[in-house]
Amino acid sequence: MRKSGFVLLAVLAAATYVCNGQDDSIAANDLTFRETLASRAGDARLYFVVGNGWLLGIRSKNSGQFITDWLAAHPSATVIPISRSFDTNTRTKQTTESVYIWIEDGGRSLNVDSVRAGIFPASEMRDMVDTRKGVDELLKDPKMASAKAEADKERAEAPQDRVERLITEDDYIVRMRRIDEAEALARKEKLGVWSDAKEEERQAQGYP
Repeated sequence: MRKSGFVLLAVLAAATYVCNGQDDSIAANDLTFRETLASRAGDARLYFVVGNGWLLGIRSKNSGQFITDWLAAHPSATVIPISRSFDTNTRTKQTTESVYIWIEDGGRSLNVDSVRAGIFPASEMRDMVDTRKGVDELLKDPKMASAKAEADKERAEAPQDRVERLITEDDYIVRMRRIDEAEALARKEKLGVWSDAKEEERQAQGYP
């Protein structure tokens, strides 16, 4: 019964998202950026141009400037919501919605261009749904039993917390293929995070 209730909650939430017009196109210049995080006036949601939100791995030191310059060069760019997560603060009990976005202008994409320039590795563009799947796979290891128990406890205490993909699986796969191709070129040319100067940092963070 609880499972059915949770499914119904997710369906209603998704319906609300569509019915109140929040899935309408958002102009990129409506967003105010601070590095990879963006906000919009009158909108409580947080927007990220990297898939894991706050959990940034290796990146070029000029990532914020790259985003600023790209947006200035593409004033007509629009926002495409890719996926979202709902996370509840254990202390305040407030739930925050975070949205992973792509910013596009015609055939150009801020996300792809930033990976192509070596600002971020491709892994930073994997969304929170992929991240959750990866974590769940790790937690299947018997050695992770205590961590799994803690994760299960936290999820049970906040059943409203969830991750959702807002585009089709096929669309997501095509986008990630573009990201992987962009990284391959950046690696070949040793740009940004793939430069020789970043080798030690890459090794420390486990990048091949």
